[in-house]
Amino acid sequence: MSWVVGHWRCPSHCTAPHVPTVRPHYDQLTWHSPRRGEPGGRVVRWTCECDEVVYEMITLGGLRFIRRTALWAGQTVIHESDRWSLHAANDVWVALLFGHVR
Repeated sequence: MSWVVGHWRCPSHCTAPHVPTVRPHYDQLTWHSPRRGEPGGRVVRWTCECDEVVYEMITLGGLRFIRRTALWAGQTVIHESDRWSLHAANDVWVALLFGHVR
């Protein structure tokens, strides 16, 4: 059994949207190692944890960014995007959910 949220089809046990396969001409985000000594921020949006890669929208100090957490070769790898204003970050988040950026 599955249910539809917006344009996403999710298994019934999922609590957040899945990130689709990227589109043929997607934009590449710049990913950085997490900034040392910086507070963790507050998670305001996230993707489903049943995927190998989970994305979170983080708000911190008036800016937002995307945190990517992946399990690669048995290790957890975390990267963060650039920081943006609220509106710019929301645009990037929507593009991520539609496969236009990665």
